[in-house]
Amino acid sequence: MKGIIFTQFADFISERFGLITWQTILDNTALEADGCYVGTMTYPDHEFMQLFGAACSVSERDGVQMQIEFGQWLFPHLLQKSPPEVRLIDNLTDFLFSIDTVIHVEVKKLDPEAKTPSLQCTQLDANTLCLNYLSSRSMGYLAQGLIEGAANHFKQVISVDVTPSESPEQYQLKVHLL
Repeated sequence: MKGIIFTQFADFISERFGLITWQTILDNTALEADGCYVGTMTYPDHEFMQLFGAACSVSERDGVQMQIEFGQWLFPHLLQKSPPEVRLIDNLTDFLFSIDTVIHVEVKKLDPEAKTPSLQCTQLDANTLCLNYLSSRSMGYLAQGLIEGAANHFKQVISVDVTPSESPEQYQLKVHLL
C-alpha cells in the first residue's frame, strides 16, 4: 500500500482522536516501519491493517464505521494531489466514472507497481450508479466513505447501499443520486 495512505491515516487519527491516541496505536503494534512512512514509498498491506485494527480498538470504533469516516475525511486530501484534469471534473457522476479510467491510470503511470482497487462504474438509471469494487484489501466501506466525500465536494446529496459478496475482496456499491 502506498505510503500516502499511511501518512493520511496518521493525520486522520491525530486530528480526530489526538496525537496521544496515534502514539498509543503505534505503541500497540509491532511495525516494520515503526510508524515512519513516506508518501511515495510502498509498505506491506498487513502493516496498514495492523494500524487500522489497533485504531479501531483504541478509539472503540467499529471497523466499518472507521473505514467510512476515514474515506470521507480522505477524499479532499487525495483530490488535492490528483492530476489537474481530475480537478476540472464538475459533477459526481463524471468523477465516479473517471476513477478507473483516469485516476487509477495516472496513479499507475507514476508508480507501475501500485495496486489500485478496481471500481468499475455503470449507470443503472438516471439516478443510480453501480460501482463494483474489487481489491485484495477488502476496504469496500472505505470506498463508500470516499464516494460520500466526493458527493460532499460536488454538493450532491446521495445515499449509498453497500453489498459485500461472499468474497471479502468484492463489494457492490449502489449510489443513489437524491
